[in-house]
Amino acid sequence: MNKITKIIIGIILLVIVVWGGVKLLGTKNEKAIEPIKIGVILPLTGNVAKYGEEMKRGVELAVEKNKGIPIEVFYEDSKFDTKEGVSVYQKLKNANGVQIMITAGSPVALAISPLANSDKVLQMSIAASTPKYTSENDFTFRVTTRSEVENQELAKFVVPRYKNIGLLYANNEWGISHYGAIKSEIEKLKGNIVAEETFLMEDIDFRTKLLKIKSKNPEAVFLLAVAKNAGVILKQAKELGIKTQFFGTQSLQSQDLISIAGEATDGILYSYSLNLQSEDPTIKAFVEKYKAQYNEEPTSYVAEGYDSLSLIAKAFNECKEINTNCMKTKLSEVRDYPGILGILTLDKNGDVYYPYFIKTIKNGQFVKYEE
Repeated sequence: MNKITKIIIGIILLVIVVWGGVKLLGTKNEKAIEPIKIGVILPLTGNVAKYGEEMKRGVELAVEKNKGIPIEVFYEDSKFDTKEGVSVYQKLKNANGVQIMITAGSPVALAISPLANSDKVLQMSIAASTPKYTSENDFTFRVTTRSEVENQELAKFVVPRYKNIGLLYANNEWGISHYGAIKSEIEKLKGNIVAEETFLMEDIDFRTKLLKIKSKNPEAVFLLAVAKNAGVILKQAKELGIKTQFFGTQSLQSQDLISIAGEATDGILYSYSLNLQSEDPTIKAFVEKYKAQYNEEPTSYVAEGYDSLSLIAKAFNECKEINTNCMKTKLSEVRDYPGILGILTLDKNGDVYYPYFIKTIKNGQFVKYEE
């Protein structure tokens, strides 16, 4: 090897070493994009697992829509139990370093909210309608209206048609909040409450309570129950020869209800928020995408899951970092956001408002009520 060749080889080696060093230095100094860790606490087993699965689908569709943002989702099962919900919250925060949580259900959301505020963890809730969740200028938000918003529309529809009304509701935070709201609205409209009965979600025999209500001769009965409980109640009511008009909230729209009660569900009336016939381009595109992906229509719980994560992604985009103080401020400033549930505005309490309409069940199908 001659001298010139040795020099050329030396220069090449030097360039390789220097260039490699520059690349290594650049790699070391480059700031890695930190993914947003979001803990999603849903009821994935038990009586309300169907709702939880629908919420999860909504969250996943929103993650896909916001794929430009590095999002890492950690799902946990609350089993619709407050102790389990708090336990998995602590796990997500301490073991996974999660600073943003999506929670579902009034009892679980309410149990977690003081912890989230103390820890400065951003909490967005689905299917949490209890007024007790409302708190001003803190880290808790929701995409569900307060119970009285839904019940106002329901009472306005029912009371002019049925004056003597019975109440049958679940004995938990969700049930009690709706009981208080519907009772207040019925009384404001001069309706007459003739019977009140409550039950536990683990109950399987409702005949005694149904017979007590029947003895008071109500024209209609407000049924506040998850679909599986409601299915058994409607089936047993039919067996007892009860022909009273039943009405309730959007929790009644579920295939679980049809599967259990069959034709006993026909004619039931309930309030609902997701307008599948909307011509709004955002809602229309969402409905079409969901139907194409799952071969069925989305529910309000799918929409709530989608809107909850979409609002979190919006706040992150505006803050440019995972900063729950900044994101809290950005969420409190949300005005006229084009959500799947409608045009969303969050108030100073983190509460949201959108309209409801009345639906019914005909021949096993969930349809808009028309007189």
